[in-house]
Amino acid sequence: MRSIINIKDALHQAKPDDHVGIAIAPLSTGNDFCLFSAEIKSSHKVGCHYHAEGEEIYSILSGKGIIYTANVEDDGYVGETKAHTVSSGDSFTIEPGTAHQLQATSDLVLMFVCPPSHIDSDRIILPSLIS
Repeated sequence: MRSIINIKDALHQAKPDDHVGIAIAPLSTGNDFCLFSAEIKSSHKVGCHYHAEGEEIYSILSGKGIIYTANVEDDGYVGETKAHTVSSGDSFTIEPGTAHQLQATSDLVLMFVCPPSHIDSDRIILPSLIS
């Protein structure tokens, strides 16, 4: 075991990720997957992006929001945007090639699991899915 990290402490020390516009707190890192947490203030949103490989699993710990998704075709075309309301206790999986953008409708805290590449190298930024 490497260490024990308290999620509240980690959120207070989270560093801003300018690519997606929120602060992300690493909770546990490994070779195949990592666990992160983030806090999104009401009416703020994560920058729209997608990943070419690997799933991303989200769990909403508190608050409410809307997850916007759209399939990204091989030619870069972004398909129809779908919106799903999420709230405390909800979990969902984002598949590779799915543009996603989470907007908080109240202060929201989440955890997400993904491969390390999702933070480092496999993150394609897109224009906002939200009008």
